[in-house]
Amino acid sequence: MNKSFNWDNETDRCRIGATHITRIVDLDRQAFEPKIIFPAASGEVMQKKTANLNDHNFDQNTLVLFLSFHAYLVRIKNKTILVDMCLGNNKTRIERPIWHQRNGPFIENLKNAGVEPTDVDYVMCTHLHADHVGWNTKLLNGEWVPTFPNAEYIFSEKEYNHWRREDGRYSSEEQILHGSFYDSVMPIISSGQARLVPSNFNLGNGVHLEPAYGHTPGNIIIHIEDCQEHAILCGDTLHHPIQLDHPEWKTNFCSDPEQATLTRLNLLREYADTKTAILPAHFHSGDLGLISKDNGSYVLNKKLNTK
Repeated sequence: MNKSFNWDNETDRCRIGATHITRIVDLDRQAFEPKIIFPAASGEVMQKKTANLNDHNFDQNTLVLFLSFHAYLVRIKNKTILVDMCLGNNKTRIERPIWHQRNGPFIENLKNAGVEPTDVDYVMCTHLHADHVGWNTKLLNGEWVPTFPNAEYIFSEKEYNHWRREDGRYSSEEQILHGSFYDSVMPIISSGQARLVPSNFNLGNGVHLEPAYGHTPGNIIIHIEDCQEHAILCGDTLHHPIQLDHPEWKTNFCSDPEQATLTRLNLLREYADTKTAILPAHFHSGDLGLISKDNGSYVLNKKLNTK
């Protein structure tokens, strides 16, 4: 168990045993009107700033919510792993103007953390939405090619099959992905670097997957265990810290909102008041770490997850 978990906001990383986990930012503090994410987010509720909402994730004046888009760099037992590959550059995302034809700093940020694209052993995606697969590929001479030439890309077979029909044609739901299945998933399949695995796959070296269905039909969470310490990279099982006050809130982005809510509640019930670190895909640095239960609500354990 984690004896003194601490997310270091200065280096944007933590240690789980001997394992280093670093947040590699692609886009920070993108603003969303609450109703775009949470249909239950009424103005009356949003005007009450809760104990879980800080300036980096909520604007009290405009009431907008801020989300981070980042990957997790995991260096465990001589393996280098990247989880959830954000937005990518040069991608056509017309319905999301801030994502459209970006020229973001992700690769530079990765190099600043001491990792070259050729160093990456595994790329893992909790699910295949556009903001979790973008950096799977890069544009080279007019073609989409794997960004990480030496990596094995681990995809949930259940998730992949949902978006790619058995007859070889793309699912009609591809429009939900803004084209990312074409430019960020299929080039990996074509390159031979993809490995389709069960939802409970064990990669070894202290890394294993667990089904967390609901946000998407094949959504998974990723467990990191080292020296009897434990962290969970939980993707979009939690979207924003406001869901700690309102875990029942469904999002507009979930394939099965009822199942997604059940999955989120089960995660919180199991790991609140434990020493397991919870690392969602869209929380900012100051919100990463341990969760406690207080008077029926879940709260961030700020004493332990801030340097």
